[in-house]
Amino acid sequence: MKIGAWLTPRYTDRGVFEKDFPKIELNGLDVYCPGCKAIVRLGRKNPNDKLGGWCPKCNRPVAP
Repeated sequence: MKIGAWLTPRYTDRGVFEKDFPKIELNGLDVYCPGCKAIVRLGRKNPNDKLGGWCPKCNRPVAP
């Protein structure tokens, strides 16, 4: 499993992130959070098919 990267621009809360990444991806990737090294499921997609996930410990979005 690889280490993810912070998603830019930095989203300050999860509601804005989920609005920009509205599609739910059931077969998302698992990556390590670049901050706390916890496993994060990249289970959301934006309209351009870019994957993203939210780390609950760091309270930041993560991308592959």
